[in-house]
Amino acid sequence: MKNNYAMLCMAAALPFAVPTVFAQNQAPTQPAVEDAYTLKVPAAPASQVSGTGYELKGTTISGATAAPSQPILTAPVGDAAAYKTDSGVYLYPTAFVGMGYNDNLQSSSTNKISSSMVNLAPQLIAEMKHKGDRYTALVSVNNVNYASSSADNSTNSEFKVAGDNYFTARARAAWSLGQVRSTDPRGANNRPISAEPDRWTSNNVDGRFIYGAPEAQGRLELDLGSTNKTYDNNRATTAVADVAVNSYATRLFYRLGTRSLMLGEYRNAKANYASALSTDSNAEQRYYVGLTWDATAATTGIIKLGRMTKDFDAAGKGGFGGDSWEGSVRWAPLTYSAFDFQTSRSAVDSTGFGNYSLLTTNNISWNHKWTRSLTTRAAVGLVKTDFGGTTRSDSATNYALTVDYAVLRWLKIGVDWAGTDSTSNVPAGEFNRNITMFTLNASL
Repeated sequence: MKNNYAMLCMAAALPFAVPTVFAQNQAPTQPAVEDAYTLKVPAAPASQVSGTGYELKGTTISGATAAPSQPILTAPVGDAAAYKTDSGVYLYPTAFVGMGYNDNLQSSSTNKISSSMVNLAPQLIAEMKHKGDRYTALVSVNNVNYASSSADNSTNSEFKVAGDNYFTARARAAWSLGQVRSTDPRGANNRPISAEPDRWTSNNVDGRFIYGAPEAQGRLELDLGSTNKTYDNNRATTAVADVAVNSYATRLFYRLGTRSLMLGEYRNAKANYASALSTDSNAEQRYYVGLTWDATAATTGIIKLGRMTKDFDAAGKGGFGGDSWEGSVRWAPLTYSAFDFQTSRSAVDSTGFGNYSLLTTNNISWNHKWTRSLTTRAAVGLVKTDFGGTTRSDSATNYALTVDYAVLRWLKIGVDWAGTDSTSNVPAGEFNRNITMFTLNASL
């Protein structure tokens, strides 16, 4: 057993799909939906950390069928092939290589810096199963190098161990421990641009308890999370952004029919900023009611509507209280073609301008498999950012097109293009950017 756990603590690399260099956007960055089968809380800007977003797990995007075989907090491996060790640990190595060009590294409206780039992102997931329980360890590295702007180079990494434990047919729980070492690209927030990107370290602990069988009339879920984020350099401007966040959430599902459930959700997160100069410490609450469904074989979805509040500890600092929502719908008229729609509205902590940032997002993407080897993905997204306590308002339109060709079962080559057109009533908030990349994805 000791050998098994030792193997679980040895793994290496980063996201197999899209490199994080594509996420370099104006602050606050656009929320991302990692895939069509989970609905995440809108992602926080690079300089702000909130409690872990809840993912509706299950065989479908709606979560109407929350099969016990689906990962809870452990790392998913999908259909990837594995190498089995003598100790019973399965290893899933993947690697991403990208070569491309970014015509506006710092998302600037003037004096644009452009450069060719190389992105290397290996990842290793170690998996072990024991009496129905599942344990994983993930290690990833993401390195980006710019030929014409070495000051913007970055190397990010993540290490996380997690376990999904099943006690009875009704009761199950999950936990995860991890550390992320990452960077805020220059120009990705509203702090002054330094000589190098802002580097930070985040230690994270998360837990979830679920009571209720997948097909039961009701299901109860409880979440706990703790995050501690500290900046490692440029302390003259980043010290005020060091933050510790403790969060909890509860959700109740009630079955309306074979393929649909009603849900109620409450989330609470307390952000404590370490610096005495910061006025950003706040308490956030969200109240949602919603519906998840698998109406037909072609349509699945989840919609949550409600209210969100963000109250600051500092006297006199205006917070937020207003409508909030999260929604994701998949329409698959053909087995090889699917459309995904996502929408959300939430307030996140400030990245250096305004009391907070109110994000309203709407995204649509089309995934199509033309042949057994050739697939494409086209997407467009609209992000509106209102800066609380100011009159500033930004609107960004994001475009993306990906073409992938499977040369072999384990080797995929492709071309990615991503574009952003940002407008604002403040000149500094306007910019255009295009990123083109030739990609290679490899696995066992």
